[in-house]
Amino acid sequence: MKTTTKLMMLLGSATLAMACGGPAKLGKKGMTDLAKGAPPPPTGENRKLDRAVSKATETEFAEAVAAYQESNKKGWNESSCQESASRFAAIVDAHPKIIEARYNSGLSLQNCNMNKAAEDEYQKALKLNPGHAASLSNLGEIYFKGGNETRAKQYWEQAVKADGKIVAARNNLAWLMIRDIRDGKASLKSSEQTIAGMLSSALAVDNDNVEAYTLYGLLYMQGAEKNKSRLTLAKLLLDKGEEIEANYAPLHNARGLLLLAQDNVPRALVSFRRAVQLNPKFKEAHRNLGNIVLDFRKYDEAKSEFETVIGLDAKDYDATIGLGYAFRGLKQFDQAEEAYNKARSIDGTRAEADYNLGILYQDFRSNATEDLKDAQGAFRKAAGFFKQAMSKPKAAPALKKEAAENIKSCEKNVESLDQAIKFREQMANPPANP
Repeated sequence: MKTTTKLMMLLGSATLAMACGGPAKLGKKGMTDLAKGAPPPPTGENRKLDRAVSKATETEFAEAVAAYQESNKKGWNESSCQESASRFAAIVDAHPKIIEARYNSGLSLQNCNMNKAAEDEYQKALKLNPGHAASLSNLGEIYFKGGNETRAKQYWEQAVKADGKIVAARNNLAWLMIRDIRDGKASLKSSEQTIAGMLSSALAVDNDNVEAYTLYGLLYMQGAEKNKSRLTLAKLLLDKGEEIEANYAPLHNARGLLLLAQDNVPRALVSFRRAVQLNPKFKEAHRNLGNIVLDFRKYDEAKSEFETVIGLDAKDYDATIGLGYAFRGLKQFDQAEEAYNKARSIDGTRAEADYNLGILYQDFRSNATEDLKDAQGAFRKAAGFFKQAMSKPKAAPALKKEAAENIKSCEKNVESLDQAIKFREQMANPPANP
């Protein structure tokens, strides 16, 4: 008679996949196509499967997990990802209903951004159990990475519904809500209780979850302009997170934001540098770093940071505006104008690109020529850009006010130059003596 035991899922859900090479790795277009074709999440309940296996199979599974954990410590590469996935796949081939092995095969592939193959494994796991929360959660991360946020959110919500103890999905949903508050799309008053509930539930399951502490810290930074005591709570949460994991890049980025809110720019700069050191592909941290060094007029460094962001995301509007600003500081006006025009093509509803084109012509193009008519033309063009900025749907009230004041200034300069041009013409062609 065979000795049997119940398999336990020994691996947690992924939160951030490590990037590595390999022919199975999808490019940006491949990820976009994958996410566009994402099916809706299944709505079935979390099933209890018969997972009784022999002692030999349990040992094989434990050895595969041990090998996974060893690769995780050393760092993943294409070979180790495929080897780990193959070990779990072999268990699945012999025992098709062992959903943990199917899931772990997908996780191994996702660690190297082999996302199509990982998706296949997770979807197969959901065929066995439509309420398998970890597979739902990781599929949401794949689809989010491919740009299908709506579908990703649906998978995370279904994961939480299927298993109240799922941590990664709760964190991801909390992050989306915090982001909406930061972007002005949601109010802190209407969202804070829900977000806090999400993060508290995550920490109740995993009290050492550094991601949840980081997100909690970000939550308490919102509304701090009216209540500075929130920053004290944010600091306590980030300090607790750093005690758990001192090398978590998003935590250092969050601390940089906290220090900026406390007007401690030098230390914020240190935190942002640490974040990009820990994760060179951390887009937001590079953007934050670029903005700070821009204020210090370190235009070359700012240019490098914004170019890094754009290399990671060619449609990052804010980084493209920042790049234009850096070029302007370097007196490379043609490149600055090109960057601003690119930003206009990225999002025509925002006003910053037109406003900065106005500044470029008003303060720089007009002074870069000794020809009075060319300078006059620069002021007229600047006024046109300011008017366009004011007409944009997403133009902020403060920007509209500044643009209106700049238009008046440009019009005065046009009039002054008109008088100067007439005076110069009179001097060049004095009336004949009687």
